[in-house]
Amino acid sequence: MDDSKTPEETGAARRQVAGGAVIGAAEFDALITASGPAMILVVIESRMSDMLKRRYTPEDVFQEALLHAWRDRGGICADGAVPNPKQFRAWLMAIIENRVRDLADHAGAIKRGGGVDPMRMDGGDHNESAKRDVLAGSDRWMPALSTTPSRVAMFREQASAMRAALESLPTELGEVVRLRLFEQRTLDEVGAVLGLTESGVRHRLRKGAELFQKRLVSAMGTRTSGRDGGSESQIEKTVAQGKSSSE
Repeated sequence: MDDSKTPEETGAARRQVAGGAVIGAAEFDALITASGPAMILVVIESRMSDMLKRRYTPEDVFQEALLHAWRDRGGICADGAVPNPKQFRAWLMAIIENRVRDLADHAGAIKRGGGVDPMRMDGGDHNESAKRDVLAGSDRWMPALSTTPSRVAMFREQASAMRAALESLPTELGEVVRLRLFEQRTLDEVGAVLGLTESGVRHRLRKGAELFQKRLVSAMGTRTSGRDGGSESQIEKTVAQGKSSSE
């Protein structure tokens, strides 16, 4: 037994080994990066009501969801294998959806004169001390590689550029791009939501992805401080995947 580890950390390690796989800090960070953090921030904001936006930022929700994912990472390895980026993103988005619902329920309780902040209740206390613990990468919380202030600021700036590019698209193209590229719905799911045939979805997606990429390059050109080679590659890869799925 490693005496340098706390009982909680030792127990977590045992649970992960029992599950057949261990997600380390570097793997966890790689999965976060591959999931497209900036796009996820855009999706989170679209899920938040005006009331929630007055209390929290999309970054608050994202980091809280990552904290839960880190604590529960053994669960996604239940089949004995480390998840691929697509599986990890779907799992992370499910956590995010639950967090947003919890926050919405809390906001409703506040209006009725009660309620406990779910972020504080679950250990996500947003006071400065807790933030420093999280960002310092303490094993008690989660690795800080993708959640340092500079990286979070970069994701926020990229999300702002993406949002501007998305909102500049004609509605009929923007909705297809949002559902397929940002929410990563299947072509059939996009068609069901918008009442389109598969060929109609493919046609709009091809046009929309190309126009989105052009508008995004223009938007990001005015936000050079938030640019990062790896993140730009991820954005280009996502757009390319959208184009390929329309063919």
